[in-house]
Amino acid sequence: MIDFDEKDVVAARRTADGERFALFLSTDVLPFWGQRFWAAMLDTGGDGFGLPVRYGTVCTAPSGWTIRQLVCIVQARMALEHARMPDAGALAVLEALGRAVRQMPEGEPLGSGIDFEPGWQDSPYRWTLARTGDLCLRLCADPASREDGITPELLLIVIDEALRDWTERAPHIRRLWAVRNAIRDALAGEIHRVRLARVAAESSGEPESAESEELS
Repeated sequence: MIDFDEKDVVAARRTADGERFALFLSTDVLPFWGQRFWAAMLDTGGDGFGLPVRYGTVCTAPSGWTIRQLVCIVQARMALEHARMPDAGALAVLEALGRAVRQMPEGEPLGSGIDFEPGWQDSPYRWTLARTGDLCLRLCADPASREDGITPELLLIVIDEALRDWTERAPHIRRLWAVRNAIRDALAGEIHRVRLARVAAESSGEPESAESEELS
């Protein structure tokens, strides 16, 4: 687990099943950036991972994943999931993310420059790593979000938390509210999709992950 000062925690959230968490840290944030946190500490199931985030405001952190890039990563994963299981709930997430992207305010950094690569875990997906520059995210390889790695739900929580702060700082930007509402719909859709995936895994007799066994 990465060390951090508890005084820097400005928000804490958990996944719907309560098994994983996201901590949002004000460490190294400068006042003129216009964002409350820069790093999000994510529970990967086996360790912690520090995710640097740029909100997309005019004055923002000098590096990190932009909101639009994180949305693009979740979109890409949901496209793979929808192709794999068309009736398993990914389409609702994709539709909500599409609404979010269309409402992004002008000037929010684009989500280009992302490379997707296969990881070292067995997975039904052809890639589990997302890279841009020196930054890399390792997504959970399991459709039911039970194995080690960053789950799509956690990424959506990070996006939603950034938008929560951004809308509070700039309530006059109406498009931001539309984006946040769409992301909240995507988050609800992903929670539903994961529940369906876990029911399907249980009914097919798939063994639980090591993480789930430890929690049971």
